[in-house]
Amino acid sequence: MSADPADGTPALRRKLLSAKPSDFGLAPSPELPHVWGAMMEMRIGEADVSLVAVAERSSSLYFSTGGGIIGGGEHDSVRALNRKLLVFVEQNLGMFVPVDVPLPVLDRAVSFAVLTYTGLRGARDVEARIQQRKSPLWPAYYLGQEVITAMRLATEKRPG
Repeated sequence: MSADPADGTPALRRKLLSAKPSDFGLAPSPELPHVWGAMMEMRIGEADVSLVAVAERSSSLYFSTGGGIIGGGEHDSVRALNRKLLVFVEQNLGMFVPVDVPLPVLDRAVSFAVLTYTGLRGARDVEARIQQRKSPLWPAYYLGQEVITAMRLATEKRPG
C-alpha cells in the first residue's frame, strides 16, 4: 500500500472514500438498505490505523505509515464479522451524523466513517469511554476489533 507523500493518507483509503457503491457492484439490500461500508480509525503510536469493511464482504486494515492487511474478506471468519459490524452500523445509523469528510483521527479517540447510499456519516468518541462501555459507539468498536483479530489470525503465517 502506498501513502500519499503530501499528507500520509494511504492511497487505498482515499480511493475507498471517493468510490461509489456501484464500483463494488453494490445496491441497497433488505439487510443493508442504507450502509455499504464502514471505516473505524484510531491512532496507534505514530500511525493512523483504518479498518475498512465493505458490504461486498471485503475487509482491509491500512496504516498511515505504510502497510496493512488487504484481502481479509477471503476468509469466512472475516466475512462473517464484517457483516456483523455493518449490520450493527445499519441498525444504529442514527448514532452517525452526516459529514462532508471523515472526522480527523485524534490521539486517544476512535472515529467512524459510514458510507451510505446517500452520503457519508461519522461519529467519534474518546477511546477510554468506548473501552469502558460508556459510549454508544462501544459495540461498533468491539465488532471492529473482532474483525481485526479475525484478519490477523486468518493471515498470520503458521510455523513450519
